[in-house]
Amino acid sequence: MITDKASTFTEMYIKERTYNDIQSKRVVWQELAKIYNSSVKTMTTANGDLAIIALEILYKNHKITLKETDTMPLKVEVRFNLKMKYEFNICQKDWTNKISSFFGTKPTKTGFIEFDTKYGIQSEESELVLELLNDSYIRENILVNNLYSLILEYDQKTKIYKLLTVKDRNTKDIKALTELIDLEFHIIDNFIKQGLV
Repeated sequence: MITDKASTFTEMYIKERTYNDIQSKRVVWQELAKIYNSSVKTMTTANGDLAIIALEILYKNHKITLKETDTMPLKVEVRFNLKMKYEFNICQKDWTNKISSFFGTKPTKTGFIEFDTKYGIQSEESELVLELLNDSYIRENILVNNLYSLILEYDQKTKIYKLLTVKDRNTKDIKALTELIDLEFHIIDNFIKQGLV
């Protein structure tokens, strides 16, 4: 049985560890901000428990926002005004993909075995998704960086499309972060090339 004293100690340990986790990343994120002529923002909740680190980068009139908290993985978001309906969900395969397949939901396949083995793709606009993933840089970047998901969805409230890339909480080196940002650049370029924006 955990006593109140043990619980308090555990909570203090987690808070201290959490604080150090964000602080250790802050140096890398500041380095990243210099590369992209941006600045790092850190925030806490009102009681000071939850630290958030964020960075915004502009690329061809699109704002790329990187954000990580102590409880959530690294997320990258880009908002678009697209000229046509286009949504997709590219995510690592798990048991939910197997259930979807069982009930007849057919995921899109790229034809690249390594990619198709690891990721499930769902979209009503499969030709556009395949055009995106035919870019070997985009496809390989997703694989190499072990992204959890890449989702493009329409936000009914704001009437804007949101591209959300989810990685993990273990990204601490500048190379992986620049590769992730470069992936977003390539996706924006692909959307421009396809005439979507």
